[in-house]
Amino acid sequence: MKSKKNKPRPFDFRIKYLPEDSVETAYHYYNCLSAEEALSFQREMIEHRGWKIQLLSVERKNPYSEEWEDESEVLDGETDLAK
Repeated sequence: MKSKKNKPRPFDFRIKYLPEDSVETAYHYYNCLSAEEALSFQREMIEHRGWKIQLLSVERKNPYSEEWEDESEVLDGETDLAK
């Protein structure tokens, strides 16, 4: 029987963004292994749907404190993904 210790644990991530023609921000939620993976999924959605949005932040939910923790360093200064 294999141990579960070697299997990476997925976390809840949320990506805050601002649609091109809106004054209100919105979130997309992903269950992923890393912030990089969540950002990759978001970029796929942007490309697939032709969205013009500005990415504002990436956060991971801490399962122990139930707090959202900033992981926005994955954006690496490139927040404007408008097509």
